[in-house]
Amino acid sequence: MRTITKWLAASAGALVILFFACNKDNSSSSNPNIPPGKSQVSVYLTDGPVQFYKVLIDIRQVAVKIDTSKQQGDEDDDREWGDDWGKNSIWDTLNITPGVYDLLQLRNGVDTLLASGTYPSGKILKVRITLGSDNSIYTDSLTSYPLDVFGPHPYFDINVRREHVYDVSNNDFKLWLDFNLQRSIFFWSGTFYLKPYIVAFNDHKSARIEGLVLPPGASPLVQAVNSTDTVYAVPGWNGEYMMRAVPPGTYTLNVYGHHGYNDTTISNIVVSDGAKTKAPTVTLHK
Repeated sequence: MRTITKWLAASAGALVILFFACNKDNSSSSNPNIPPGKSQVSVYLTDGPVQFYKVLIDIRQVAVKIDTSKQQGDEDDDREWGDDWGKNSIWDTLNITPGVYDLLQLRNGVDTLLASGTYPSGKILKVRITLGSDNSIYTDSLTSYPLDVFGPHPYFDINVRREHVYDVSNNDFKLWLDFNLQRSIFFWSGTFYLKPYIVAFNDHKSARIEGLVLPPGASPLVQAVNSTDTVYAVPGWNGEYMMRAVPPGTYTLNVYGHHGYNDTTISNIVVSDGAKTKAPTVTLHK
């Protein structure tokens, strides 16, 4: 078990992102197929850079908490959307295909539709994801361990803050959820536990870094770091990687090689608000 603990402590940070596309109905460009008084939401699961071999999550239900007293986009109330606003707050369950999802198959921009449906128009305050019992992690291709949900209930809620919502058109806004696996999985008393740590962000205001690390066999870990923020990515089999939800700033890019490949560093990667930054291609050597 000491070996497992040391291995877990050395694992890289992770992002697992859920994507929400929410359409408002009371605008000139609203979808005519959506009933009056309803909005549409689609949920996609994407991106999971971490150095586990597999992280299998049993997703049973996705729901949203809606405040129906105000329309999305109101600017006259400075409270967080995650606040409980009383009797006008309701939960609405979305349509999903329940099952076990391998989060590490969904990284570097790959996503899959997780849930969709219509809900009473209003502000999304929270998102609730309910898990089943069939959760596990693989530390290599053959070694698996049960992954227990930590806490008194099998679901977890994600608050949605006003500043993380950006109205990209008259009837559409998008919200991503950052699932940090390094902070969500811990090993204690012989058991791996899942206590999800998730932060909402907006992909239109948050920037991204894209790049390529060669050769593919280097199995690298990429880290973008500055004085306040650190973001990780594990490139795919072809060496391509994408870091999403990167705060604006100037970063140092650390590329850590495996299998005998040497590390390398690139300085002065400038990231602008809402922009896509193309990092120089890195070729690692032994």
